[in-house]
Amino acid sequence: MDITEIGYFQFNNLVRGRIPFILVNLGVDLSTWYKSVEAMHLANVSVSADENNVVELVQAKKLPPHFAIVVIDQDGSRAKNIVATLEAAGFLNAHHVRGGLNGLEKEKLEENL
Repeated sequence: MDITEIGYFQFNNLVRGRIPFILVNLGVDLSTWYKSVEAMHLANVSVSADENNVVELVQAKKLPPHFAIVVIDQDGSRAKNIVATLEAAGFLNAHHVRGGLNGLEKEKLEENL
């Protein structure tokens, strides 16, 4: 098991609990998932990025190296590499969403069955 992975349950708890973290968003639309307070929380913690500028955007936040960072993409294909890049830059608490937004949708459906 990859200890940098989080799934639907963990991600949803971070958002609904308004836990402080940085969400590195690689082009995913979460607007249909969260409304109201959760949407405002996501807007405040999100950084829209691509593979070329993630480290600079996160470093610009001037957060301690242990601050939680979550990376999400559409299908999980890029996020794991971004986490490795963040770790190499000294960030100690970086995670990626297992399967990206597609993985979240699948786990959410399975949970509601």
